[in-house]
Amino acid sequence: MAGQTLYVREWTPFLSLLYLLLATELHSESVLLRQTPQRQLRPLLHAFTMSPSSFPLGTAQLVALYMQAIFYGMALITVAYGLRVLLWSRDGHLKSKASINWIMVAATLAMFTIATMEVAFGFQHSLQAFVNYTGPGGPNAVFNDDDISSWVNVMMTADYAMQTFIGDGIMAYRCYVVYGGNWKIVVVPVLLWLAETACGWVIVYIEATLHTAATLNEERLVPFITSVLSLTLAMTTMTTGLIVYRILKINSAMASQSVTRVGGGHKLTHIARILIESGLIYTTSVVVFFCTFLANNNSQYPVSDVIVQLIPICFTLILIRVDQGVAIQTSTFQQSIVSKPITFALRPVNPVGVAASEGTVFPRSNVSGSRNLVDTCMIDGMGSNPDGWKAGQLDPMV
Repeated sequence: MAGQTLYVREWTPFLSLLYLLLATELHSESVLLRQTPQRQLRPLLHAFTMSPSSFPLGTAQLVALYMQAIFYGMALITVAYGLRVLLWSRDGHLKSKASINWIMVAATLAMFTIATMEVAFGFQHSLQAFVNYTGPGGPNAVFNDDDISSWVNVMMTADYAMQTFIGDGIMAYRCYVVYGGNWKIVVVPVLLWLAETACGWVIVYIEATLHTAATLNEERLVPFITSVLSLTLAMTTMTTGLIVYRILKINSAMASQSVTRVGGGHKLTHIARILIESGLIYTTSVVVFFCTFLANNNSQYPVSDVIVQLIPICFTLILIRVDQGVAIQTSTFQQSIVSKPITFALRPVNPVGVAASEGTVFPRSNVSGSRNLVDTCMIDGMGSNPDGWKAGQLDPMV
């Protein structure tokens, strides 16, 4: 029941995003439809699919600010909880400097800073249109005639590029660590990440030098935005799949070798499910952005702004859910094994000089062939072995 509650909570932000976008779009269209003669409905409906006018830029920017504020509140809570997981142990004591994963701490703080800047820039943009501007046409005139190279627009695009750079980079880093520093595994994801980053900063440069009233669907921007979104989808799908495959492979190896590890198999499948769910939230939001962008619909602006908030949320949700799951699963036996490796029952494999019977408990160092298994681990991570799984690094990494 607790797992189902966590599952619903994790998907709630994304479901809220879809609901708000759909409700706003349907309301705008329903008002126009009620005011339009019946004979004009067909061409009007056709126009809705071809033009962003059904969702004016002023409305889109206001919805974007509202949705940003909601998701920023979620990011504030999840980042605070994630930092607690990274900096404090489960018994409430501050971790030693050597045991803190400073890369994860720095990434968390950087993503939260970018998310904060995105909200501030969105608020400034809305102030310019809804408060400071007093000319004809109202806020829509400001957004429609807005110079795409204005500093607010450029900085918001740069925020998106930086946020995806950090978030996707951490995904590649996690994959690298999970495979024990085997760089061959992450060559393709890293290349995709670098290509995505390069295209992202090309977008920033083009937008900063256009100096014209244009939207994200401007002809010179379209190829690079399409490339960024395609590379993002490919990169995140590949890295999540590689990590989940590695975890399930180790879980299968443990089961096939009759390894007895308290809560181990359940913990690994639980982590794999968390990674898949969190990855789906991010991936689905990018798909929605991609679809609205290709449809040339102004709802792409709220979606893109929300993605900047979703990245730190998804990132820290993994830390939080893994920490909660481990705390629940280990509460009854944590004290007995926190300072020593777990032993297990195993049929003797090629015993040397010592006969053993089925069910005898062996420590890792006494079992022939145990170096091929992920057989020894602390409760906070997987055990060290020549296959590359490093002790104590799984939970902080995922």
